[in-house]
Amino acid sequence: MNTTEAYYKLRQKIKDGKFDIDQLEQYNLLLQAGDKEFQLIIVDSKTHHCLLLEHYDLFGIDTEEDYLQILETLFRDHHLLMAGFWNGVKFSVKNHKFCLVPASLFDKEKLGAYLRLNCHIDEQRERLFYYKHIKTNAVTVFAANSRLIEWLHQRYPNLHLQVLHHTCAFTEGILQYEDHSSQQDLFLMLENNVLTAVVTNSRKLEYCNMFYCRTEQEFVRYVMLIFQQLQLDRTTTKTILWGSIDTQSSYFNALAPYIRNISFGGRPRFIRFNYMFDEVPDHQFFDLYSIYVCE
Repeated sequence: MNTTEAYYKLRQKIKDGKFDIDQLEQYNLLLQAGDKEFQLIIVDSKTHHCLLLEHYDLFGIDTEEDYLQILETLFRDHHLLMAGFWNGVKFSVKNHKFCLVPASLFDKEKLGAYLRLNCHIDEQRERLFYYKHIKTNAVTVFAANSRLIEWLHQRYPNLHLQVLHHTCAFTEGILQYEDHSSQQDLFLMLENNVLTAVVTNSRKLEYCNMFYCRTEQEFVRYVMLIFQQLQLDRTTTKTILWGSIDTQSSYFNALAPYIRNISFGGRPRFIRFNYMFDEVPDHQFFDLYSIYVCE
């Protein structure tokens, strides 16, 4: 790795004063990594309070080796990530290599066949996983970098490491979110040019997909494509946004003229937050928080 070009930078850190390093055995460590970011939260398994949130931006990564090395450096530099006695560790990967399969048709011996219908996979470099959803009759099949997963297992050798796809967490969080109608609702999350979309109908999952949006125009085009494909009404369909977007965002202002019933989402209720987290907008980190309810 060329250390003069590839590096990480802490963008945000919130720590609850009740965090106690002597209580790590009752804390859950929740990690999420995308192409351009690494995030973590620590949640007390007894009180369900979020005690620590950190977001890192990753820069100058050109190769797989760069990516793995920069995460290893981040872990070495971080006194808590090197601890090995958590109540549990969950890791969520954010990539486009996933698909949803109806539970009634799912066969765990056919993970590669399912994924090849949706994306290219390299089974020599990628490991295949599946996640059976709790709140819907579907299974998410996904791929993750084999070396990264093996390194994480070595980092936490005495713990069960649960590996997830970020759409697993986002979907589970949405299905437990309180703001649903009796019709079709659209839930969107935009972060680092990655758009994740979930559609429910009377709280039942109807659609899940993700897109890479390099421009505001692509963002609007993909959202309008969802409206067209699912025949959603642009006037009445409840559309809720999460992510690194707000009313001043060029992405929001590009989309708003096309949709009447649009608003920002809030935090999930299955995690508690003390006052120090008020500086974090309620509509950020929803997928990260939702890792907590994945089983």
